[in-house]
Amino acid sequence: MTTCLVTATVRWLHMCRPFDRNPEYYYPARKVCTAIYLCAVFVIPYILFPDNKGAWLVAKTYFLPLELFFVAIMLFSYFGNVMHWKKWIRPAFVLGLSSVLLIMTGPVISVLGRGVVSKSTVGYCIIYVLGAVMTMFCIFAIIIILRWAKRIDVDDYSNPSDFPVAFARRMVCLTVFTIVICWCAVVSDDRIAFAVLNIAMSLISLVLLVSALHPQRHRCPEEDAIEPQLEEDLSMAKEKSLAKAIRKALEQEEAFLDPHLTIRDVASLVGSSRTYVASVFSTEFGGFFNYVNTLRLQYADKYREIHPKATITEIASESGFGSRQTFYTVKSKLQK
Repeated sequence: MTTCLVTATVRWLHMCRPFDRNPEYYYPARKVCTAIYLCAVFVIPYILFPDNKGAWLVAKTYFLPLELFFVAIMLFSYFGNVMHWKKWIRPAFVLGLSSVLLIMTGPVISVLGRGVVSKSTVGYCIIYVLGAVMTMFCIFAIIIILRWAKRIDVDDYSNPSDFPVAFARRMVCLTVFTIVICWCAVVSDDRIAFAVLNIAMSLISLVLLVSALHPQRHRCPEEDAIEPQLEEDLSMAKEKSLAKAIRKALEQEEAFLDPHLTIRDVASLVGSSRTYVASVFSTEFGGFFNYVNTLRLQYADKYREIHPKATITEIASESGFGSRQTFYTVKSKLQK
């Protein structure tokens, strides 16, 4: 609890310069993470009365369903904000409210059972049921984040979303580790195992704190010197001209025939920054990967018509694909 409270305090009060000028971009989950770490006060009854059975159930409730729920919320609040994806909020609210109501019904069920069903039995059932539900919620968050990371890797695309792929994968690994140790500690029903769990969670909190203090997003700090409205106007003014320049470079000059073409290469061709070029690809062309490879597939169809005796390997090579296998993979992906 001490580690969590210290983490919450530092997380709220400290931001590295010059990133503190744009906290919503560089620290997208700062407020949510601070609130979650403050929830560690939930284990105060166990700290004060470690031998009390009710306090023991409270501690187990915190370290299985609640801890996993908080982990999923932190993942979504950070990476969901990065990807401007808000659909997780309503299901998370419903899930959290339902969990609270279920926990509150535990004493009622035990009283109605009139001794046949003990409070401990009801408590354990609720903990395990909610633990399974929250584990699935965490797994769902992991799947979504890994899909985003894979898409960013394939698309050679980080800005304007600027998705921190390496950080995402580290967080996924920590989440899996958290799920395993929480379940092991709760199922073992052993206080020593709980002590180990507390130490492990404290270390995880410190790792997250150190990782989060320096932003994981990589937009140049100099970009923050531009006033938000001016930056928005500049983007809107450039968007049409950039889209036209990109279309000319790729469609007319056939830059897509370079099998190693990247967004950075396109930015160099049109004389703009990678940030703006990536943004235009996202908003105007459906993404770098999709647009470039759609042009390559169209070129491949035309090449086949002109050269009916050409092999697939030749067609793939002449159309900008690195290999025949790449041609088949991309075609299958884009023509589903």
